[in-house]
Amino acid sequence: MATFDADLIIAGAGCAGLSALWQVMQRPNEHRNVIVIDRNFEVGDDRSWAFWGTQNAPFAHLADRSWDRLKVRFPGWETVGQLQHRTGNRTSRSGQRLYHRVRQRDYDAAILGEAARRPNIQFVAQDITGLRDDCQGGVVELPEGELRAPLVLQSTQLSPSDNANRVRHPLRQHFGGWEVRTQYPIFDPLAATLMDFDTDQLEATAFFYVLPEARNRALVELTMFSLESCDPAFYDAQIRQYLERLGAGDVSIERTEYGVIPMDDRRRGQQWGQHVWNVGTVGGMTKPTSGYTFQRIHAQARHLIGHWANNTAPTALPQPAGRYRFADRTLLNILHHHPEHGRTIFERLFARTPINDVLTFLDEGSTVGKDARMVTKLPWPPFLRAAALEFGADLATAITRRP
Repeated sequence: MATFDADLIIAGAGCAGLSALWQVMQRPNEHRNVIVIDRNFEVGDDRSWAFWGTQNAPFAHLADRSWDRLKVRFPGWETVGQLQHRTGNRTSRSGQRLYHRVRQRDYDAAILGEAARRPNIQFVAQDITGLRDDCQGGVVELPEGELRAPLVLQSTQLSPSDNANRVRHPLRQHFGGWEVRTQYPIFDPLAATLMDFDTDQLEATAFFYVLPEARNRALVELTMFSLESCDPAFYDAQIRQYLERLGAGDVSIERTEYGVIPMDDRRRGQQWGQHVWNVGTVGGMTKPTSGYTFQRIHAQARHLIGHWANNTAPTALPQPAGRYRFADRTLLNILHHHPEHGRTIFERLFARTPINDVLTFLDEGSTVGKDARMVTKLPWPPFLRAAALEFGADLATAITRRP
């Protein structure tokens, strides 16, 4: 019989690893041993996560700010959408959809603080040098040895099979942001700006993202979809120019954040091996065309820890309908090869579809009929060309794999 160091190992204490840990702690009668491994367990403050959901959405209770209105802006016009949750044709007030912002410092502190009070949870501060799966359990390789468990959830490395997958559209969503206090009151604190495309596209697809806290305070972020990320000084210069155009006056920078999110078409499997599972971005939980990950991470963590708590063999979180993945790849094809179409596509989308319906589509929870109506309102030529290329790639792959 195998000797295990714990009943569960969580390798990586980022957003996904801590989500899995939180799910363990939500089960009051769960006292089995858990080991969490990462380089360090300091509470971070270099990022924040935004997501839409009801007041009961996972971690909405940690949100330091929420908005019920979202704005999109393009050269010459803008629109503000009221968020709502619909059941059939009726609006449910109790299920009001909101756009929440959770800071990393609050997320980390809440989960790590609770875990520190649990004697069955052990933290190991070491680099993870490797992972492997054997016939008896998962193994995490460390500079000072190995740790084993019947189940390992890892968020640190692509599995070997995923690394071998061809990437046809190696796009990245990259961004730089400032939390600012401005001399003049230029922000609307009641509406978050999801996308402001009234800016130079910088030979890519580019927009500004604004989360306002007061008339003179906000997070202002430049977001770009392109092949390569930029030096922080580039984002800084663009943000400064944007604030000058808005008439901000003197600007005090209170915090900065920079990051890169993969937007490629690589297939990321949820399972490394029989006993090792991939969670978070390495497990395919990032939506390729938007970068939104937060809610998907928690759905996967809840699913896998549910199996572990019930002593059942884990299964992959069910995937959305295939039409969403094909739509993602088609848009990635356009943004990769013809970024000059990016702003036009988003402008047509928001000009003809309510923001609330766009969010439902991004949640991959819409109906086929609504999806079809939305697609027919987009500019056809680039989508038809890109769809034909993606269909041809699928066909070629199927022929290659045929025995």
